[in-house]
Amino acid sequence: MNWFYAVGQQQQGPVTEEQLQALVKDRVVTGDTKVWREGMADWQPYSVVSGGAAPPAGAPGAAGTVLCAECGKAFSAAEVVRFGDRSICAACQPAFAQRMQAGAVTTGAPDYATFGSRFGAKMLDGLILMVVNVGLGVVVGMAIGGGGGEPNFAVIGLTMLVQLVINFIINFSYGIFFLGKFGATPGKMACKIKVVRPDGSPLGYGRACGRVFAEILSGMICYIGYIMAGFDEEKRSLHDRICDTRVIKKA
Repeated sequence: MNWFYAVGQQQQGPVTEEQLQALVKDRVVTGDTKVWREGMADWQPYSVVSGGAAPPAGAPGAAGTVLCAECGKAFSAAEVVRFGDRSICAACQPAFAQRMQAGAVTTGAPDYATFGSRFGAKMLDGLILMVVNVGLGVVVGMAIGGGGGEPNFAVIGLTMLVQLVINFIINFSYGIFFLGKFGATPGKMACKIKVVRPDGSPLGYGRACGRVFAEILSGMICYIGYIMAGFDEEKRSLHDRICDTRVIKKA
């Protein structure tokens, strides 16, 4: 479980539960410090979420130091580099810069995509796939069926089988490629939403593949798996829960 905390007007983190407790012990995080983690509706004072009082604000501790937003360790101001509202130490800078380029760095509570935007993206993707599949179906039919003549049921059956296989490959390759490469299919791109891990990092092709196949289950149960997103506080569908993904609005 990763935590974020505020120092003045600056958000720090993520840090693990153990790192947060160390910050409390060092009096960097006090009872008045605002903290947030996934699943919380808003930022809350640490004393509220911990169920008791933390060391009081202003107590001696790590005065004059700056905490790295990635590893949570304290450094002098000269030892960190500012990335927007975050301070990053030298050891964490390469990985953090890579995550920024991939669009994986998020700040504050995620802005989850609405049910309507997800539905619109699904319709757009379905339309794109329908056009591609119908076009390829015509080509396959002409290639296998030849120049016409009397109907041949064996040829018709073979044509339908080939079309089904091609449609299956296209439909799944479409989702796996775009989610793994860009975190969003063309439909999601048009609706300005994307799929990420809970910490905002990219899916990768393995998880993208799992999510595409998990959508089958969401559809098999009368599309209840999709409808769940409209009632979940994090707008998660069944396949999001299975693959531990979130759909958020693109910055």
